[in-house]
Amino acid sequence: DYPNTYARFISLGPMLEKHGNGGKGVNWNTETEVKFLGELNRKHTKEGVNKGRPRIESAIDACEVILSLAPETNGEVAVKAWEALSVITGKEHAHLAKPKEDEKIRFRDLQAQPRKIISSPTWSGLEDEHVSYNAGYTNVHELIPWRTVTGRQQFYQDHEWMRDFGEEQCVYKPPVNLKTVKPLLGKKSNGNKELVLNWITPHQKWGIHSTYSDNLLMLTLSRGGPIVWIGEIDAKKGGIVDNDWIEVFNVNGAIAARAVVSQRVPEGMSMMYHAQERIINMPGAETTKTRGGMHNSVTRTVMKPTHMIGGYAQQAYGFNYYGTVGCNRDEFVIVRKMDKIDWLEEETNQAVHEEMIK
Repeated sequence: DYPNTYARFISLGPMLEKHGNGGKGVNWNTETEVKFLGELNRKHTKEGVNKGRPRIESAIDACEVILSLAPETNGEVAVKAWEALSVITGKEHAHLAKPKEDEKIRFRDLQAQPRKIISSPTWSGLEDEHVSYNAGYTNVHELIPWRTVTGRQQFYQDHEWMRDFGEEQCVYKPPVNLKTVKPLLGKKSNGNKELVLNWITPHQKWGIHSTYSDNLLMLTLSRGGPIVWIGEIDAKKGGIVDNDWIEVFNVNGAIAARAVVSQRVPEGMSMMYHAQERIINMPGAETTKTRGGMHNSVTRTVMKPTHMIGGYAQQAYGFNYYGTVGCNRDEFVIVRKMDKIDWLEEETNQAVHEEMIK
């Protein structure tokens, strides 16, 4: 039913009334919330597949849908969610949300000021005035089984695939040589020493996921543009001092960024935090003659077979939790101090770029 894709995209679907909402194996009724959203966001009135369904036409509509359906922002839903978990565990858990059952956070509330969310069985910690959030808290204090095949914390994974790959216990495996460095090593010299380092791309230092660092507030927290961290020993080997412009490259791509030289980075490793986009203070890379990249410019996705296990308790597919994620951090790069900083502001650079992508 492709022609109706957009109509469905801007409306709340009927399955929430039929099957309810849920997560992590817990499910609860949402008829009350769907009815409320029809009144709050109004309903579609034109003939079509979404007639009579609550609207999700604006960003605020979408926010209200999430806030109304989520146990973290709707106390009544939180109580229903804990009660649903109680059916599974045989213990009473709703007391964790009862004090906030009447709280319902709306978009305008958050626009005015931040609000503390409500404890939800989706998570294993509590949003509480008496205890700070700590993963596994409810498993210990509410006697809720861990989400594993045994219901306990597991260090041994007895699945056949895990045994076949030698990963039934925690195991160290050295970085894999993906053969992305040797073809360029010493081939595009700029006169500065080239270092070969392991490339790590951790979650960013001052935010997460959608908190991009290229806005005026975030830029004040560091160097005002893209940065790559390297250790003091490697920096000395490469003649790099803190805040120098450096280039990071391999056959996959190139990055131009300032160096953060730190004793906290071990020898042989370099890293770049997530969510540094190619927007602010981004010069051209010397190897490509085009604007420098971001943390995944020098990586390629490699599928990990043990992430393809399914239907086995904690080793079962869950969007954004367990599945065939791209293992794109097992990489090596060439790092060197840049010789010339080109901001690509000349008109001729457009012709160079077009030539590069032919």
